[in-house]
Order: sequence, then structure tokens, then C-alpha cells
Amino acid sequence: MKRKSVLIICAMLVFTVSVSAFVTAGAMSVNSGLDALRGQWSRSAGPSADGLALEYSYFCPKSSRPCPMFVFLGGAGEGTPSGKELEANDFAMWSGDEMQSRVFDADGMYIMILKAPEPMYFDTCPTGPMYSAITDFISKHNVDTSRITVGGWCLGASGASRLATQYPSLFSGLMLFSGRTVVTPSEARTLKDKRVWIFCSKADTYSVYATFTLPSWTNVAAATSDKNNVRLTTSDSAPRAALILNHLMWRLAEYDFSPSVLGQYSNLKTVDGYENVIANPTVINYMTMTKDGIAHNTAEDEATETEAATATDTQAATATDTAAATATDTAAETVTEETEPAADAPESQTEPVKKGKKSALPAVTGAACAAAVCMAAGAVVLKRKKRKG
Repeated sequence: MKRKSVLIICAMLVFTVSVSAFVTAGAMSVNSGLDALRGQWSRSAGPSADGLALEYSYFCPKSSRPCPMFVFLGGAGEGTPSGKELEANDFAMWSGDEMQSRVFDADGMYIMILKAPEPMYFDTCPTGPMYSAITDFISKHNVDTSRITVGGWCLGASGASRLATQYPSLFSGLMLFSGRTVVTPSEARTLKDKRVWIFCSKADTYSVYATFTLPSWTNVAAATSDKNNVRLTTSDSAPRAALILNHLMWRLAEYDFSPSVLGQYSNLKTVDGYENVIANPTVINYMTMTKDGIAHNTAEDEATETEAATATDTQAATATDTAAATATDTAAETVTEETEPAADAPESQTEPVKKGKKSALPAVTGAACAAAVCMAAGAVVLKRKKRKG
């Protein structure tokens, strides 16, 4: 009877720790598909401003710490009916675990996609309602206000550009995809301390490179205080977007320059403000980087985890007898040796190596240790029972 009780208790403890490990590991993989990823999103609306209250779709990271935020504005025809602002593009990919893990020095990112008040588009929509929706959202969530990027494609690029230049204190970065807007020299000066990334195909039949992108890039590159903070991505061809040829440059960002989409572009090139070619560009890590490029949370997190692990080890050694402690140590060493090679696996193509990111390994190791404690305790009980017999 006692043996059964010990086994049941051990099984329950292992199950509980295993579930905790699973929850800690994260939410949903990008391999789940866009429909499943979109199911993680919610919808809301901002306060009225200038007679308009803009709706939006949004995603919140599973973190207790402040996280960066991306705000996106879509092109014409992506705002009707409600919810189309999320369905008409693939930025739901960014709510997958793999993309969330690419955020620099944070546990994930907030993502907001504003809905244009069609038939008005973001090239003519007043910036007041956009600003109102964004700041209202920020007031209700744990956003790292030093890292908020606004981006837009096609006519949405016009709205994003106006937002960033009219409210420069709110945004740390700006991304323009296939835009029909020119960033003037005076506007470029308001962006001099921001990260700015412009995308355009040189063969775009609507957002003509020579008319819109080239002058914008020239002004931005000339005004920036740090030429490492500005980037230009061009190609000779790009996928069609609706009736527009060579227009879909934002797909590079949706999939964060994944090899799965690079083949859709010919002569793809990304340069910085010095005209130096960036070999393996990635959007999420780069645009969420802290202003000084330093991971500030790493030391604090590592110290906290080390202290917690030490306290746990001490309590376990005190609570169990010598035989149980020896069994636990042996099992923990075995698990560590088996899992260490995974830490050496190749990382995704992010430019600065991301630090301070918590993994599921501590939780898995904890489950193995708990199982070892249970096995040792069970062995002790059985041994004592045999002696009494």
C-alpha cells in the first residue's frame, strides 16, 4: 500500500513539473499556420479623435516585463470589413514563438495593426486618431516606450511617415515598404536619431523607386546622426500585390528575411547609410535593439536564476537523506550532459546575439530532478519496508 502511495505521489509531482515546463516553453510555433496564429490576436478600438475612432488588431506577448512594440498601417483595401487589417497580410507570423524570440533583450513584442477608416486610407487619414489609438493601447499594456516602431506599406507608408515625423518622441523607428511618399529634408531631420528602414523594388509599377524611395533615402541618409541606424533594401523584382507588379516588399519583413521567401526577389540587396552591404539582414532583432545596442536585462536575469537554482539545490539537499541526494545529483548531471549540445546549435540569422532570453531547459531539468528525488525517495521507503519485514 505504501509503495503504491509513493508511486502515485511521484507521478503527480513529475506531471505537475512537466506541465510547468511545457507552459514555460512558450505559446505557438510559426509552423502552426497563419489561421492558428491569427487566433491568438484580439481586436479593439482607440478613443475618438478628429471624429474618428480607429479599430485595430493586436497581439500581446506572454511576459511580465516591458516589451517593445510594432505598429503597422496597411495599404488600400485592407480595412474593410473589420478584421481584414489582420487577414490581408502575414504579420501574424510575428506572434509565433520563433519570431517572438528574435526580439532584442526582451521576452517578446506587442504588435498592433491599425484598420484604415475606408474609404479613407492612411495617406489622407488624420494622424490624430492613429496617435490616440496607439497611446491609449500603450497606457493599458506593459510597453517599453523607448522601443516603439511604426511601419506601413503602400499608402500605409504615407501614414507611418507622417506619424513618425509629427510625433518623433513617441517612436524609436520607422519602416516604409513600397511607399508612395517622400520623406523631405526637414522630416528627415526629425528622424535623425531613429532607426529607419526603407524597402522598395526598383521595378515597382506603382510606388516608383526613382520618384518616392530614392529621394526619401537620400534625405534620410544625409540627416541621420548614425549611418548604422538607417537601411535601404532594394530588388529588381518582387511578388505582385493585387494588380501592382513588383510591389510586395513587406513580405521580407513578414517572414524576417527567411530563406523561404528570398527566392521571390531578384538582385536583393540591403545597405546601410554608408552604402555598406548588410550580408544577412533581419528586421525584428535590428528594429527592437536598444538605443545603445546593449542588453540591459541579462545580468539581472542570470543573477536571479542562479540564486533561485542555488536555493532550490540547498533545500533539496537538506530535505532528503544522503542516498536520495546522491541519486538526484547523478540524474541531474546525466540530464545536463545530454542537453548541453542543444545550446551549441546554430542560431537564427539575427545580427547581434540576443542575450538574457529564458529557455525551457531549466524547467525540463527541474522535471528530471523532481523525478530523481521521487525515485530515490521511493527506493528508501521500499528499502526500509524490506528491513522491517
